[in-house]
Amino acid sequence: MSHKSIHEHLLISARKWARTAVDAYLEEPIDQDFAVHHMAVAVEHASKAYLASIAPVLLASEKQPSVDDLLVLSGNEDKTKRGRAGLKTIGGEGAILRAAQLLGPEHKAPAKLKELRESRNGITHMGWGQPVTECRELLAAGIEHINALLKALSTEPDGFWGAHLEACTALVAQATSEMEIRYQAKLRQARERFSETTRRLSEAEIAELVSSLSGLPTPTRWPIAVPAECPACSHTGFASGRDKTGEYGAIWFLPRHFGCQLCGLTLTRWELDLAGIKGQILNDDAEPDPDWEPDFETY
Repeated sequence: MSHKSIHEHLLISARKWARTAVDAYLEEPIDQDFAVHHMAVAVEHASKAYLASIAPVLLASEKQPSVDDLLVLSGNEDKTKRGRAGLKTIGGEGAILRAAQLLGPEHKAPAKLKELRESRNGITHMGWGQPVTECRELLAAGIEHINALLKALSTEPDGFWGAHLEACTALVAQATSEMEIRYQAKLRQARERFSETTRRLSEAEIAELVSSLSGLPTPTRWPIAVPAECPACSHTGFASGRDKTGEYGAIWFLPRHFGCQLCGLTLTRWELDLAGIKGQILNDDAEPDPDWEPDFETY
């Protein structure tokens, strides 16, 4: 099994699953379960195709790979008993993370990509599907990630998506528009809550309220909280997330959630970009480049 054949086989498989996913979404009635499941498989195979194009051994399991696995992936299948039939490779989630790392810091994985993977597992193991709107966003995340991989592979999108290219482009644009609409709705609701809370308070009472609540981060599962201006009420809220060591010993804060105790606004990871809440260096007084982030795993 040559370097080229592994890569080409996986890319052809990814194309088949991706086109079938879009077919399931465009047909009437929409089959959300098939669409989400097949797109998640396409993302996994496209990620593995990209890894194999660099070096097939990158498909080795993130856990301890066997000698036979390494022999097959290095082109020595004839030295194994079962050949490719016994091959165990990296899992889907690991392949996506590994590919995201190798795409470099300029690539930002779509925020819904992990949810696409989780939804695929839910459908496979428990038959849990998604509503149409959620399905569209998950498919858009898969399409965006695959397009980034196609660019890295120097593969034209029209050759991959075929007759579905225009529909995929529109689907991504529509999903992005829906995210922005819901984001703006959350801001309006938060402003209304803050206005209602402070409607009968004097300026001094409002100042006291702001002073007492703006220093309190909202409870989350993330270990680090950093003050950030609330995009709804303009007071201080908190972005919570994790840290990551970057180049030259820089410690980066990677936001994953935002909460404001004053207006009740909460933002999920994909909404942070719309709010302009980005990663920042914690241990450097110098102004960081806003367009650069370290090569970190996607969570």
